[in-house]
Amino acid sequence: MPRLARSALFLAAIFAGGTLGYGLIEGASWWDAFYMTAITLTTVGYGEVFPLSRTGEVFTVAVLFSGFGLLLLVATDLGRSVVEGELQSYLGHMRRTRMLGKMSGHEIVCGWGRMGQAAVAELLRNHKQVVVVESNAEKTRRLEELGIPTVAGDATAEAVLKAAGVERARGLVACLNDDAHNVYTVLTARSLNPKLHIVARAGEEGADARLLRAGANRVVNPYHHGGVRLAHLLSRPAVVDFVDFSLGPADASGLQVEQLRVDGASTLAGRTLAEVDLRRRCGVGVVALRRGEQLIPNPEPDLGIAPGDVLVVVGSGTQLARFEEILASGGPSKEE
Repeated sequence: MPRLARSALFLAAIFAGGTLGYGLIEGASWWDAFYMTAITLTTVGYGEVFPLSRTGEVFTVAVLFSGFGLLLLVATDLGRSVVEGELQSYLGHMRRTRMLGKMSGHEIVCGWGRMGQAAVAELLRNHKQVVVVESNAEKTRRLEELGIPTVAGDATAEAVLKAAGVERARGLVACLNDDAHNVYTVLTARSLNPKLHIVARAGEEGADARLLRAGANRVVNPYHHGGVRLAHLLSRPAVVDFVDFSLGPADASGLQVEQLRVDGASTLAGRTLAEVDLRRRCGVGVVALRRGEQLIPNPEPDLGIAPGDVLVVVGSGTQLARFEEILASGGPSKEE
């Protein structure tokens, strides 16, 4: 039991004992006995509520010496709890501020509703650094208990996004409860970091276009995507199972889909997929290539690889690790 609660329990016992003692010794009413106990413990000096016998006087001295010291102890514990709580809160705030100040290349999730919670969980599962921006006090307290870096405030405010390190962040998810707030969040974030990769949630019809104009790279409408997924589960369940499996938790032997960007110094740049022959060398297959905004699915073997291309490859965890190991020197880097 915490010290403060234990002291308060002892004090309540002294009050109960004093009230009962005056009632039995002096025959006082319960209220007069309680009042006499209260003015004795607090030493306010209002005088006796009723005449005291010698036994009553001795009992009063016992109540005074036993209860007054305990009352001071409770007051001390209460003050210590307040001071320590404020100090711990201040130190915790300073620690989180320093940690956020050192973050770079992290992801920011604005809004910790159902979609925000799912996004944070998936990012953490993929070992990403995540900062959550949330205005609800109860949710921010819960996030702090979970040890997730959190900035309390309105995500549409420039100061709040700066506190979350938006200028040093790699990506941002805007999944607030309404489209207007998501648009303002995207506009503010884009103005602070032109290179930021922004994914936004849209609810109403037509919100997709507004969010894209505001600066979002991608827009997700959960109702539309949910309906499409339901249809795919009916018509092409094996395809859905394959996608879910490949995007599931990383495993050394399980199938995974990964994306890798080819930089100018890469040994892949300027060569065709056939010349690279990743299937033979590493066991991974190239299922798509993204060049700028163009996505080339199932690319032909004679397709040349240019700097800046993003390869979407599939293979087991072991095969992908071998691929990264072979191409670590001058090879493609894993796209964050």
